[in-house]
Amino acid sequence: MYFIDIAYKLFLINKSLNDLINGNDLLKNNSKGPLSKIHPALFILITLVTVFITYQIIGGVITILVLGPDIIGEPTNLNLTRIIITFSQFMFILVPVIVLSIMQGNVFKETFRLKKPDILVFILSVLGILVVQPFLQVYLYLQNKLIFSIPFASEILKSVKELFDSLEALTLKLVASHSVPEFIFVVFVIAITPAICEEFLFRGLILKNFERFATPFSAIVFTGLIFALFHFHPFNIIPLAILGIYLTFITFYSGSLYTAIFVHFINNFFSAAAVYIFGKEQIDDPDMGGPELTQFILLGVLSLVMFIAIVKIIKTVHLKKINYNNESL
Repeated sequence: MYFIDIAYKLFLINKSLNDLINGNDLLKNNSKGPLSKIHPALFILITLVTVFITYQIIGGVITILVLGPDIIGEPTNLNLTRIIITFSQFMFILVPVIVLSIMQGNVFKETFRLKKPDILVFILSVLGILVVQPFLQVYLYLQNKLIFSIPFASEILKSVKELFDSLEALTLKLVASHSVPEFIFVVFVIAITPAICEEFLFRGLILKNFERFATPFSAIVFTGLIFALFHFHPFNIIPLAILGIYLTFITFYSGSLYTAIFVHFINNFFSAAAVYIFGKEQIDDPDMGGPELTQFILLGVLSLVMFIAIVKIIKTVHLKKINYNNESL
C-alpha cells in the first residue's frame, strides 16, 4: 500500500504540472504575484533557501523517519530508499520552484523555456557532454593526487575525504543494479528525476532571474557556480562547476530547457551505466604512472580541446542564426 500511495502522489504531481503548463490562466498572463516586486537577486536567495529547507531539511527528516537507521550504513530496502529520494526531489524541489514562480507572477513557458530547442545546438550539446568526460576524470585523478601529497594538509583532507567517501559509498549502493528492470528503475531515480527537478530550479527559475539584472555571461557563470555549490561536495566542485556552467550555456544558446534536461540525463545515465557494467563510476588507480599516466593525461587534454571547440561552435551557430533572422526581417 505504501508503494501505491507514493506512486499515486507522483501521478498527482505529474497531473498538476500538466495543468500548470496547459491550463492555468495565472501562468499564461503577465499577472503580478505577491513576490513580483522583489529584486531578482533577493528572489534567487529566497528560492535557494526555500529549496534547501524543503529538500535538505524537511526531506531529510522525512527520509530518516521512514527509513530509520537504515539510511546510514547498509540500507535494507534499497527500492524504498530510491522511491523516497525520487518523491522528495519532485515534492521538495520541483513543486516549491513552481509555486515560487507562480508567486513571482511569471509566464510559465517563458520562464522555464519550454519550447523546441535549436536542433543543431541540441546535437552539439549532447556531443559536448560526451566529449568532456575524459577530461573530468583526468582532472579528478590529478586533483586527488596533488592535494593528498601536501604534507601539512593531507591528514585533515583525508579525514574530510573519508566522510564524503562514506556518503558516496551509500550513493553507489543506490546506483548499483543487478538486473535490467532494476537498472531501468535506477535510471529513473538517478538520471531522469534530477535532470527534471534540478533543471527547473537552476536553468529555469534561477537563470531567468539572473538574466533580469545581469549580463548573459554573468547569468550563465553564476547559475553554474550556484549549481555546483548546492551539491555540497568540495572534492567535486570544479567538475560540478564545469557541468553547471555548460548546462546553463546550452540552455541559453539552444533557447530551451529541454536541452539541459536531456544533457543532464545523459551525464547521469552514463554514470549509472558505468556502475551497472563495471561496478564503479570513476577511474581509481593510485599506482598509475609512466606511459600509462602520460596517455591518460593526453586523453584529458584532447578531451578539453574538443570540448572547447564544441562550445565555440555552439556559440557560432547561435550567432549565425540571429544574423540570418535579422537579415530576413
